[in-house]
Amino acid sequence: MGNEGTGFHCGFVGVLGRTNVGKSTLLNAVMGEKLLITSAKPQSTRNCIRCIRTTSSEQIVFVDTPGLHQPRNRLGRHLMREALRSVRDLDVILYMVEPQRTVTDNDRDALHRLARTGRPIIVLVNKIDRARPGDLEETLLAYAALDEVTEIVPVSARTGRGLDEALATIASHLPESPPLYPAETRCDRGEEFQIEEIIREKVMELTHEEVPYSGAVRVKWLRQRDDGLVEIQAEIIVDRDSQKGIVIGRRASRVRAIGERARRDIERFLGRHVFLELTVVVRPGWTKSDAQIRELTGAA
Repeated sequence: MGNEGTGFHCGFVGVLGRTNVGKSTLLNAVMGEKLLITSAKPQSTRNCIRCIRTTSSEQIVFVDTPGLHQPRNRLGRHLMREALRSVRDLDVILYMVEPQRTVTDNDRDALHRLARTGRPIIVLVNKIDRARPGDLEETLLAYAALDEVTEIVPVSARTGRGLDEALATIASHLPESPPLYPAETRCDRGEEFQIEEIIREKVMELTHEEVPYSGAVRVKWLRQRDDGLVEIQAEIIVDRDSQKGIVIGRRASRVRAIGERARRDIERFLGRHVFLELTVVVRPGWTKSDAQIRELTGAA
């Protein structure tokens, strides 16, 4: 692609950390647009999604991963396998933490395992805009004392503070290599996947209890009419009848709200007017079936 021998750097950078530490928020910030769904609820990311940031001097292929957590069920174990599988073939590991003054046992164990790969580990201390006095300084000292850590960068994914330094630090550890993707490529997932994720995000926003953890979305069909309107039919999938009632809501009020919020975001994503039809279906026990988990999470 014309970059061989010119000092161009390119590589895969895995973004790991505990659930809810802000991995997807960080990647949306460095990409300059919302490519990944975010939620205050844990386990919102279910797939290893590649976001590609290309400049004149480097191409960083970020691999977003499900948050590291203690699995509660078969779906949780699948998410953990996805996160750990993403470590293969990485050039750099980004491990995200919050300013909590100390290194938790879980983070210490995770860093010890990741260090066995021999890859440089950059610790990003996120949410520094919300840190209490002394929290950040103590956190930086605690992680600096670990042999496993190569670099430490404090950042705020929400405000953008420290992101330029983080990107420069990442680039300094990438191998010299031609780009792996065309410069215009921003994400390795297609339109239907992005639309499914937008709808799932709205389900997570508007439902409570167990539904966010056992809901999935599938686009059944998508077509553009001659007048430019995009018609989409999608299913929201749950694993119990009681969850179907929660998603639909009284007099279908909740599923209408999900559809309205999702349609607005899908229109921004596609740049076209959208007609979105949602149905809610029950697949009993899908979160306990390996075959259905692979199907509904897009896993290989």
